[in-house]
Amino acid sequence: MRTKYALAALALSAATATTQAATTINIHRGDRDTVSTKTHIIVGSTTPGNTVTINGNKTHVYKTGAFGAELPLEHGDNPISIAACDGNTSSETRLNVFRKETTADSKNRPAPYVQETAIAPTPVLTLPDAYLQYGNGDDRLGGSKMGYLADGIPLKVIAETEDLYKVELSQNRTAYIPKRLTSPTDLQPRQANTGSWSLTNTGNRDRVSISLPHRMPYRSWIQPDPTTIHIEIFGATNNSNWITQRGDLGMIEYADCRQTDSDVLEIVIKLKEEHSWGYSVGYTGNNLTIEVKHTPRLSLKHLTIGLDAGHGGEYPGATSATGLKESEINLDIIMRIRDLLIKKGAKTVLSRDGDYSPTMAQRKQTFTDSDVDLMISLHNNSGGSPLKEMGTSTYYKHISNRELASCLLDRMLELGLKNFGLTGNFNFSLNAPTEYPNALIEVLFMSSLPEEEKLADPDFRQKVAEQTVRGIEDYIGKVRHSVTNRKR
Repeated sequence: MRTKYALAALALSAATATTQAATTINIHRGDRDTVSTKTHIIVGSTTPGNTVTINGNKTHVYKTGAFGAELPLEHGDNPISIAACDGNTSSETRLNVFRKETTADSKNRPAPYVQETAIAPTPVLTLPDAYLQYGNGDDRLGGSKMGYLADGIPLKVIAETEDLYKVELSQNRTAYIPKRLTSPTDLQPRQANTGSWSLTNTGNRDRVSISLPHRMPYRSWIQPDPTTIHIEIFGATNNSNWITQRGDLGMIEYADCRQTDSDVLEIVIKLKEEHSWGYSVGYTGNNLTIEVKHTPRLSLKHLTIGLDAGHGGEYPGATSATGLKESEINLDIIMRIRDLLIKKGAKTVLSRDGDYSPTMAQRKQTFTDSDVDLMISLHNNSGGSPLKEMGTSTYYKHISNRELASCLLDRMLELGLKNFGLTGNFNFSLNAPTEYPNALIEVLFMSSLPEEEKLADPDFRQKVAEQTVRGIEDYIGKVRHSVTNRKR
């Protein structure tokens, strides 16, 4: 692992070095010959330390060698001269950008509705890693997920798009599932009565087991104040006349149910603590099983922290103007976080420790198999103006993870970075698990020249690692405070 870490650090150093001639100019953005905008952004790079002028005006050159400017355009031809000088020799690059007349702007038109084709009701069976989504919309992270499902659950398909099946969950509820996550079956979904329940303490988890005659679709969510886990079972009618608790429970205060529709049964699990440390929903045979993790010992030396360096291998993520790869930046910072956590006595589990790219399913499986207590995924962003500082941000899917994401963002902002936002209901795969608290950090923007300069600095990356660890400690401290207050 140390060898891979050293190679990643060397790759970062090499990315900021230059082998070009002293006055070479590389244009990375802005060499288009025809545009329709009123202004035009030029981004380029030269040897660090060179002087650069654009149309005779001196332009700031960052320590990385990157430079950029936004130029006003007249209708028609706009000649642009870019010159670099090292004090002895100079070179020049000339461009011509033609600004054409524009028609009505259509950039902000809403995406068209995805057409569906009704089909005769057809049963399909869920495959491993199947999930439901609310609608048939899409973006770069996929449609908004309703939640993951166990395999082997029959669903009734009533319509389809090119990639999705529309399924009937109950008489009044529908959802969508990717076709690739289903297989044909002869099993027909059907309404059924629920059986008896049991609540037990298995050591480090509380288990709720609900007897069902066959597997049914479900969705779950967690709700704060009071902290409750909710599970809807579609196609279920309440016939559970026994909810038996055996022994003392560690995290669950009580479990109950209510029939919210004629064929939808809602399970309500009230927790003793304000903060949830994760839960899972799945099937043991045909019994729906909910396992709720107990609060661990609240210090780093008793916790296992999952660390995910985004991208890697054939998926390097964003690349900066001077060639820094996001995958290498992410890994370098994650390894620094790992070293700091180990010094404080924590155990760590990495989704990757070199330049390769596990799938999202493999990353999640790594953390689930290792029974991590908490997980941080780290990326760097891209987009917006390359001439401005865009800022840092953190992300969560489930409301129970908002406080973790907030603690991390607060610490990042202490570095003097702009606040790009605390974002909830985020549809990133590694924010989806309910088995452990998790959050995503987008440190800065690879596409921003001033932020690229920061990311290229090993001292800055070390500070990011230190602030991330402080954010984790802040979250643990808040949980400890709430537990202490409850016991008074």
